[in-house]
Amino acid sequence: MPELPEVETIKRGLKKAIVGKKIADFDSDWHKAINKPLRQYQRILMGTKILNVDRRAKMLVLTLLNDWRILVHLKMTGQLVFRDKKKCLIGGHSIETNCENLPNKFTHAIFTFADDSHLYFNDVRKFGWVRLYSANELAKVFEKMQLGPEPLTSEFTSGCLTEIMRQRPKARVKQFIMDPKNLVGVGNIYSDEVCFFARVRPDRRVGTLKDKEIKLIHKGIIKILKAAIMAQGTTFSNYVNTDGEAGAFTKQLKVYQRHGKKCYSCKGRIIKMKIGGRTSSFCPKCQK
Repeated sequence: MPELPEVETIKRGLKKAIVGKKIADFDSDWHKAINKPLRQYQRILMGTKILNVDRRAKMLVLTLLNDWRILVHLKMTGQLVFRDKKKCLIGGHSIETNCENLPNKFTHAIFTFADDSHLYFNDVRKFGWVRLYSANELAKVFEKMQLGPEPLTSEFTSGCLTEIMRQRPKARVKQFIMDPKNLVGVGNIYSDEVCFFARVRPDRRVGTLKDKEIKLIHKGIIKILKAAIMAQGTTFSNYVNTDGEAGAFTKQLKVYQRHGKKCYSCKGRIIKMKIGGRTSSFCPKCQK
């Protein structure tokens, strides 16, 4: 599943491409990808413009001129493709790496714009969705999700992180970082990297952390997410940015999926373990 840096990268690419576009038509062939009857989507969307593209956690939020919102979640295998006469922008899973074969059997939602450009939502496993909400409905959806703070905003201070950690002392550090109710957008890849940066084992209990370790975790979250965004995300098997390219942060990874290899710091061996059903890689010498 794309994490914060990947979704942020897709958001920035789409923002340049579709803001100001007027929606002429909408279609979907998969009822579970949408949350209202197709005719209602068409009635609400047709003739309105896209005012903005934002991100909340790992979701994209398209704000419309008529005050409705489109919430998009790519999940494990979702992909967004924008195509006009001059360019093709692809973000998410690498189902398609060009625009020659669109729409196809993986295309489950299509936005057609007044200038005859298109935004395609593709999904191999049909876990993702394109949901339509009024402003009030979306506010209630986010409230029900109980999402934690965005880690790259001013509200996410070291003190904020400390306060949240005090409420969950028995949680494992990795699981705590990955839980969107604590903070949003940090998944398996970046939680491993943050733990290594802070020199903390991912299976440590949050309640055992010292103040200086919490500060390092806080610093690591911000530093690593910003670096990953600069590199336009991380790619192993399926993520591509809106230029259809692999995320370059792979080259900067210190521990994630490096089990069995030498630690860059101490030259010891990176090992792996299961924490909450997820594989975590770490250096037993550097991380305590």
